[in-house]
Amino acid sequence: MADFEEKLHRLIYEYKQKEQRNRELSTALQEKENTLCELQQRLTAIESNYTNLKHARILSLNNAAIEETKDRISRLVREIDRCIESLKK
Repeated sequence: MADFEEKLHRLIYEYKQKEQRNRELSTALQEKENTLCELQQRLTAIESNYTNLKHARILSLNNAAIEETKDRISRLVREIDRCIESLKK
């Protein structure tokens, strides 16, 4: 009978330890889930800001900047054409 009581007390002790460990792990899991949720919200906000910044940059380009870019590309194409002609000779 004493052996049975000893085993029973040991099982109860181990059960309480496992129960405590389970609570600790549950708390840690909840904290991780909260952190993940916060990070997902931050990511969404950052992606939204990035998209808005891209749109604002596109809209901020005025006609002069666009024309300047077109002229620069045209000059580069002409220079490449001259180099090709030089290589053909």
